[in-house]
Formats: sequence, structure tokens, C-alpha cells
Amino acid sequence: MHESKSMLKDCQRKAVENMHKTFLEALRHREQEIIRFLAILAPSLGGFIWLLTLDFSKGENSLVFTIGTLGVLLFLLLGAIYSLALGYNFRYVTLQLAKMESDFCLNIKEYILESWLRTSNKWVEKYKKKRCSPPEIIKVFWLSFIIAKIFVLLTAVIFLIINQKNMWIQILSISVLGIVCVIVAWWFAPSHYGKKLYKMCEEEKKANKW
Repeated sequence: MHESKSMLKDCQRKAVENMHKTFLEALRHREQEIIRFLAILAPSLGGFIWLLTLDFSKGENSLVFTIGTLGVLLFLLLGAIYSLALGYNFRYVTLQLAKMESDFCLNIKEYILESWLRTSNKWVEKYKKKRCSPPEIIKVFWLSFIIAKIFVLLTAVIFLIINQKNMWIQILSISVLGIVCVIVAWWFAPSHYGKKLYKMCEEEKKANKW
């Protein structure tokens, strides 16, 4: 009976160790998403620069410019939200790793950096009422998408004011959507993911296992 329990514990530990390895690999995959970020950012800015070269003497090109600019803003918003979703997933995996490395499971805390969040209480304290911004390697692209949106918004509005007349509806539509996209990417989406992460941390704290 004692041997069977010991074998069961060994099997459980091996399973947890394999899960730990899998989660570590998942973190590395999150950090290798750079090409996908560039696949969103570069075409968006390239397309917007092409829109600036349109000949507005042709009436239909003003509509093409407006719709194209709105599309670029939405595409950049998609990139920002994608980077935030990856950042949330990164924090989720990190939370799972912290639980595995605690005394409750693998008991290897003494080998982990002192700055690492070691208990569910510390996770709750860190993310209480906070926005969930991505880790540094992903945060660069999240900020790049936001800056790119601001650039597209200001450039499009200034371009229309200086070079075109009687296009206030187009200017207003681009301005409104651009501002909404910036606010969503900078505040609402990070707050949404922050609440989701905090809820998970709270559940771990209530379980009171680590």
C-alpha cells in the first residue's frame, strides 16, 4: 500500500514537471511573436503612406482615402489588442508556473529569483486594480501600435485640412474613430485583461493552497 502511494506521488510529480516544462516553452513561444507584430504594423503604415499619394482631383479618391485610413486605424487597433491578449496569456502562464514552483507543488522556490511572485497573496497585491500591460518584449509593439495610430490620426487630419477643402465629415469620422481606437488600446483593453487576471489571482488566494 505504501509503495503504491509512493509510485502515485512519483507519477504525479513527473506529470507536474512535464507540465512545468510545457508552460516554460509556452512563454518562449509568446516571445517569438515578433514576426506577426511586424506583419500587422508594416503593411498598415505602408498602406497609409500609399493613401497619402492619391490624386484627389479624382472625386472617388477622397472616399478611398477616408475608408482606407479608417481601415488602417482598425487594423492597428487589432494589433494592439492582439499584443495585449498575448501579454495576458503570458501573465496567465506565469501565474501557473508560480503555483507549480511553490511549496504546494514542486517546492523549488529556493531556486527561483527573489523578485519572483511566490504566493497567491503577492499576486493579488501586485495586480489589484491594475491594468494588465504586456511584458517588456511585447510591450514595445503594443506601444508601437498606439504611437502608429496617433501618427496616422494626426497625419490624416492635418493632410486633409491643409490640402483639401470641404471634407469636414471625413475629418470628423477619422478623428472620432482614431481617438476611440487610442483610448481602447491604451485604457479599456488593458483594464479588461487586468480584471480577468485579478479575478484569477483572487480565486487562487481564496483556495488558500499557496
